[in-house]
Amino acid sequence: MVEGPRFSYAVGNLDRSLRRSLVAILRPFALTVAEYTALSLISRRDGYSNAELARRSFVSPQAMHEMISSLENRGFLERASSESHRSMRHTHLSERGRELLDQCNVAVDEMEEVMLAGVSPQQRAEIIAILRQSARNLRGFPAPPSQ
Repeated sequence: MVEGPRFSYAVGNLDRSLRRSLVAILRPFALTVAEYTALSLISRRDGYSNAELARRSFVSPQAMHEMISSLENRGFLERASSESHRSMRHTHLSERGRELLDQCNVAVDEMEEVMLAGVSPQQRAEIIAILRQSARNLRGFPAPPSQ
């Protein structure tokens, strides 16, 4: 028997608090959490497919397609056809997108410092390792049957 709150409850509670904070932080930049996540992913590596971005941003592939189009129309992304595969389009941040992401990252960094006040760098690394391992352990875990 586990004393105190379950691990899943603590993670869920943090997730809800974190999402509320991110929504508030990103609102002045006119970005959603999913858009910020997509911009962050694209900034780290060009060449993600829409399906990969959708999976990593926790949205459907259709929603990601619409999001990418919107971010491109707003000038935050640029897309170019692949020279080897004309039907494939590579997505990367525009200069305007990079500036926006940099501004958002400053605000998110400040929020994370508040969230992790009193937590040592070693503890932060351990928490990240535990969360990553927990996510890996759940990959492929069967979902409960539909009711």
